[in-house]
Amino acid sequence: MIINISDLFLSLIGGIMIGVACSIHYITKGRITGISGIYYGVITFNWDEFYWKLSILTSLVFSTGLMYQIFGDESIMTSSSLAFNEIYQITSLSYTIAGISGLLIGCGAKLCNGCTTGHGFCGLARISIRSFVAFGLFILFGVLSCFITMSEHKEDGEEKYNYNYVSIIMIGLSLVLLSASLLGAYLNKEQLIDTIVGIPVGLLLGVGVVFSGMIKRTTILSFLSLQQWNPQFLFVILGANIACFFGFRLMKKPIFDVEFQYPPTNKVTNVLLVGASLFGFGWGMTGICPLVGLALFPQFTWQIGLMYLGSVSMGMRIAQCYLNKYQKVEDQVLQYNSNNFIIKNDNEQNDRF
Repeated sequence: MIINISDLFLSLIGGIMIGVACSIHYITKGRITGISGIYYGVITFNWDEFYWKLSILTSLVFSTGLMYQIFGDESIMTSSSLAFNEIYQITSLSYTIAGISGLLIGCGAKLCNGCTTGHGFCGLARISIRSFVAFGLFILFGVLSCFITMSEHKEDGEEKYNYNYVSIIMIGLSLVLLSASLLGAYLNKEQLIDTIVGIPVGLLLGVGVVFSGMIKRTTILSFLSLQQWNPQFLFVILGANIACFFGFRLMKKPIFDVEFQYPPTNKVTNVLLVGASLFGFGWGMTGICPLVGLALFPQFTWQIGLMYLGSVSMGMRIAQCYLNKYQKVEDQVLQYNSNNFIIKNDNEQNDRF
């Protein structure tokens, strides 16, 4: 294991940038910045939240595309490692592994209601028990998965395109979609402030992901690997949580809303445990979470841009179908218990008389 001090420093700075982005979103609109939830809102065309969520994702892609144009195959600091993985390190990912990983991550993120940003950065900073349990399982099952699939992590991919041109195309596409989201929000009115706020949030997230090294799946895989452990991602977590911890406590209420929006429950449920375990196992297979998968669009590959993100989308829809059914059953049980409680109380009152 070779530890590069410059990389650790950049990871800390990048983590702080990610934390500042999450804090801006929290301070202004009172929202937790969970990329998996934002992504789900876009792919399901939830029009009540569509435009501001799209503005965050397109700003993220624009930001990482711009960073790729600036740094590309170079280092951010003279003594640090390359800012981005070389293309062959991404194209070496098999379609099967990418698909299975995406499916597990999509299901897991929906079941545990969060991902690395929602639980690992925002949740830990809020001292949420659910997030501590979820993120612990992310790492535990990520380490297990990384160990099992280590033989699949090869570096024999090939560069099929000129990625300078690819990143320029993605920058242009992100600007078009960002303009569309702003126009839609302007016509919608209710989402206009949210959409404008989403732009600096997405831009900072993109810069933070690149500076921190999270954009490189090798950074995550080396953190989850017992054989070649590298603490770089630990500094990302530290930086993000420091920024979020203080940022989340700056205001008593958000600037553009009446109250902060918290998850509906803080209970550790079986659904959370299963979801976090699935997410962690999928994460350890590729080293890519939803945030990184989207941030890698300027280095577009079919394995990640199509197979991985497509499988994430499918996994989320499958998990949502289960949750809808599970919620109906739970509501029926609660209604049954409530009716029994009413009958019991009536009987007790009759006994008294």
